[in-house]
Amino acid sequence: MDYVSERYTYLSYGLVVTTFILILLGGYVKAISAGLACPDWPMCHGQLIPDLSDRRIFAEWFHRLWAMINGFYMIGIAVLSYKLKSINPTLFNLSLIATFLYTVQVWLGGLTVLGELEPVIVVMHLGNALLIIILQLTIAFVATTNTEKFMTRVTEFRK
Repeated sequence: MDYVSERYTYLSYGLVVTTFILILLGGYVKAISAGLACPDWPMCHGQLIPDLSDRRIFAEWFHRLWAMINGFYMIGIAVLSYKLKSINPTLFNLSLIATFLYTVQVWLGGLTVLGELEPVIVVMHLGNALLIIILQLTIAFVATTNTEKFMTRVTEFRK
């Protein structure tokens, strides 16, 4: 029987952690009323890297930067999931859904700014973030339960 590598499992848990940090950063942006500190999107004050001396601008800009980095991480996990498709197609399917929802999340993030923090959009942005992290936790759990180490322990436990 083929198993999911422990490396993939650790990477999937890492993605959960980076996504959780991203959600916390979004909460921080909201808490300090920095949601419109960068009034345009995808740029910030018309620049890729604006003047970051204002704490609110830095918070909003850093949230966007972390989201971009996290997005590339998520794409990497989806590519690895594709390579594991023959071993566990569920991982690939979940990764595909999570990546799609992340694309929606980026769109909702832009809409949040362009819609000037319309409450319904802000709530949809947060709700979608929660769906994404739930999917990522599911991916990590499925990966964990399909590693050789886990299956060996289960077999030993059953003896």
